[in-house]
Amino acid sequence: MTTNENAESATGTLSLPDIEVKIFRSSRKLDTYIYLPIDAEYDDLPEALRKEFGKTVFVMEVLLTPSLKLALHDCVTVMQGIAKDGFFLQFPPPNLSPVLPEELLE
Repeated sequence: MTTNENAESATGTLSLPDIEVKIFRSSRKLDTYIYLPIDAEYDDLPEALRKEFGKTVFVMEVLLTPSLKLALHDCVTVMQGIAKDGFFLQFPPPNLSPVLPEELLE
């Protein structure tokens, strides 16, 4: 059994198989992305999700591996989401320094 076949690693956690994915940006939601397995179709996603996400804008294809570094999420979290739900939805990071309305700044 190889390390990419859900074998138990030396740390006692299950390893995940590498997943080739395509990433799309939402045309409706700023900084919102969806990761789909390379052979999955956007039209197969739940209708409510497709309606909220809007038209897709292709970003890239990438091979996800447990050691890959992503900008916002741990790659294992993304891979687990895809394994569980068939996709991973990435929302924008929370705004940690909100802009106050001008009337509050006076």
